Amino acid sequence: MRTTNRLDLLQIFRYFTGLALVYFAATVIVTAIQTGEGDSLTQVQAYVNFGTNLLLLIYLSIYWFRRKLRAFYLPIALVYATVVPIFSNLIYLADPYESIWNIITRSWLLLPILIVPIVLIAWQYKYRYVILIVIFSTYVELFVLIPHINMINIDAFLILGGPLIRAFAFGTVGMIVNRLVAVQHDQRRELILANIRLSEHTQTLERLATSRERNRLARELHDTLAHTLSGQAVNLEAIKLMIPVSQKEVHAMLEQSLLNTRAGLAETRRALKALRSQQLEDLGLDIAIKNLASDAASRGDFIVETHFDTDLPDITPDIEQSIYRIAQETLENIIRHANASHVEIALEHDLNSLLLSISDDGQGFDPHNLENSDKLGIQGMRERAAILRGELSILSGQEGGTTIRLLIPLLWNGVV
Repeated sequence: MRTTNRLDLLQIFRYFTGLALVYFAATVIVTAIQTGEGDSLTQVQAYVNFGTNLLLLIYLSIYWFRRKLRAFYLPIALVYATVVPIFSNLIYLADPYESIWNIITRSWLLLPILIVPIVLIAWQYKYRYVILIVIFSTYVELFVLIPHINMINIDAFLILGGPLIRAFAFGTVGMIVNRLVAVQHDQRRELILANIRLSEHTQTLERLATSRERNRLARELHDTLAHTLSGQAVNLEAIKLMIPVSQKEVHAMLEQSLLNTRAGLAETRRALKALRSQQLEDLGLDIAIKNLASDAASRGDFIVETHFDTDLPDITPDIEQSIYRIAQETLENIIRHANASHVEIALEHDLNSLLLSISDDGQGFDPHNLENSDKLGIQGMRERAAILRGELSILSGQEGGTTIRLLIPLLWNGVV
């Protein structure tokens, strides 16, 4: 069954059934006025079709049937609307004096009544169901007409050709509707895919605009704050040389100011570097972390090894950003505190999670002492992990060596 909006189809079906109801009611009234009778074969056929459409309209208008019958609700209505009019034409066989040509003529009058269910079947279901209905209706008519043929001649050909021509017409109309609906579905699917691609393109442009804005801010901060702090450090060094050595208290204050200025300058440069995350967006997570590790190894004078899975899943930019920042903070802590000679970085995954592991052989520490400390770097790492419903664990000891493990659940973050 197709995914066509069934509410639209039911609305059209009810509209058609209502019109057919009015048509057959008018047929009964007009025939009665013209003939003065109420039980002619024409009127009996009109009664049958009037009752058929009345029951069908009631059936289509009561929600209880749709809720109870579910998938069988619409097929029952379509089969009923198709089969009953076909058999109603057999009423004329009750009259032995009825001409076979009149029977055929009246069967053609049912064409508008039958064409609508055929169209609805082709609209909602596969084409093979249209073929089944067409074969059934044609078989019924031929089964009725063949016994009335006494000899094979041109009249017999015309009599038998009528149902076949109508079957061809029904099949053609059904095929056209079925193909049009298929094209509509393909176009709708292409439109959805185009909207998805457009959304992805918009997100890419937004990320690019964000990256450019970050780079602009980095340049502004570098040209203002970083230069100011550098100039301040130079001025403090010059003042320190001008102050006599005997003024130890002044020298101590200058030394502290120099330390604060240099620390602020170092943090500013680190923030500027963090602000410029262009390589993460341009090169991807694995290469960005490798470049980060290589730069850290050169500054920290240690050897670094990286082990990344070759088939890493597609993850969102937010997850990539968090992993990159946590790796960056960890490497900075190794440079400043660990005094390590060897560092290993691994990025692995399974069906359910993604694991980042960074280990060093440097000076260890007691992780429990971090609980009450004001280490903003570790706190920021934990906050990033919590946003992703991840788990950040720190394994270390006084005997040396530290391992940072970040475990991120993929399913919760929409990665399949």
